[in-house]
Amino acid sequence: MSPPLPAYPGKPARAGAGWSQALAAPDRAARIPRPGGWLKFDAGWLLPEQAIRNLETGVSLLQTANRTLEDMAALVNRLLAQVNLAWREGDRSCPPPAALGEELSHGVQQVNEWAGRCRFHGRGLLDGQSGVAGLGRGVFFLRGGPGTATSPPEGYAVRLHGLPSRAAITGGVPLHDDWLRAEQEVFLAEGDAFVRCLPQAGEGVHEFLARLQEAVVAAGLDLEIGITRQRRLIVRHNQHGSHFKFKGSSRKTPILSKRPGKIEWSRPGRDIQGTLDGERAFGIGRMLVGYLDNARTSELAVLWRGGSLAEGNEGRVYVVQNGIVFQDRQDMRQPMARLTLPSLYAYQLGAWLETRSGFSGLADARVATWPQVQDTLNLLFVVSCELEDWGERLGGWIERYQGQALRFLRQHGPDGAPAPDMGQETQAREMARTLRQWMGQAPPAGAP
Repeated sequence: MSPPLPAYPGKPARAGAGWSQALAAPDRAARIPRPGGWLKFDAGWLLPEQAIRNLETGVSLLQTANRTLEDMAALVNRLLAQVNLAWREGDRSCPPPAALGEELSHGVQQVNEWAGRCRFHGRGLLDGQSGVAGLGRGVFFLRGGPGTATSPPEGYAVRLHGLPSRAAITGGVPLHDDWLRAEQEVFLAEGDAFVRCLPQAGEGVHEFLARLQEAVVAAGLDLEIGITRQRRLIVRHNQHGSHFKFKGSSRKTPILSKRPGKIEWSRPGRDIQGTLDGERAFGIGRMLVGYLDNARTSELAVLWRGGSLAEGNEGRVYVVQNGIVFQDRQDMRQPMARLTLPSLYAYQLGAWLETRSGFSGLADARVATWPQVQDTLNLLFVVSCELEDWGERLGGWIERYQGQALRFLRQHGPDGAPAPDMGQETQAREMARTLRQWMGQAPPAGAP
């Protein structure tokens, strides 16, 4: 079970409280996180120093989140290197080393601690207090964006019109020992990885399928070997959706490719189809995402994991918009700046990835067996990419608001004040120095 979310400031849940009652989940905390702390921004018709103070606060907030994000990325990359080394050089005849599992468990615990402790002026930044938080029933809440609106107490309806499927190749004939003895080679390829498996003398159907599955795993193909009710060989991709494909062939018989010796591409998988609160959404595998121009569900993403749905293939998602909104200009008629930071608890990282071991996020990762080691390796790679993507976003926001503050200082700063250097390495230092000079604050000893 994934670790529970930490407690947040606020009144305890009470019977009939609507939100608290509706958002309760059996394996999560009883409440969606709500903003806490004493973070304040000036609003209204602002003086120049007030607008700059808002920008400086926003940049400091983003830098605090970015430092924790960099620590998380370094930790995940270190775990990725350790698991990759164990997978490449480990002895498959023995179980994976126990120290690897201890290191992974400690790393997951560290990620949860950092996500809960990353705060600015008492407000959580990476725990859902500064982004879009949510819970789902029948579906799993993944994320939201700046345009995602808080749902009513009954939540948003998630109606599925088409369930996702996986790419597959099905053999042309029932798989019997006679066909297997006549076959020389089964070939499977996905991307740059491939495997060639030759039936052995005296080998039965089930022994061959087990050996083919082992060869597929060892070659790094994300495929599953099975047999249909008509006893035909079927090879499926482990990920749902239209983005994944592979190819294969059987050299002498139609046990895999219907034309022996010819490469056959997999039948395409389907993406999930549905609507979010009646608004349009597009599917990526099992993930349903609201379009950017939706009025209420813009960038809202939910995941269907094959769980039970209500009548009419309907689930529910309960959403709270906790994004940070502040005024970055003097004129209150201008659009507000909006920041939506991610929630980076371990159970939410890599939650969309499908694995043979059934992991539903980084919090479920295990390395007790070698198949689990391979699945954990894939999961850590996905998590590393997620953190890298968020790091690039935060870095872009920091650069944007630093540049905006410095341009504002050039326009409204005191006469004779030196123009701050716009170089990326010195922006933060020059902005702080000029702001202290302008507001008449003497810098403390040792300050830049």
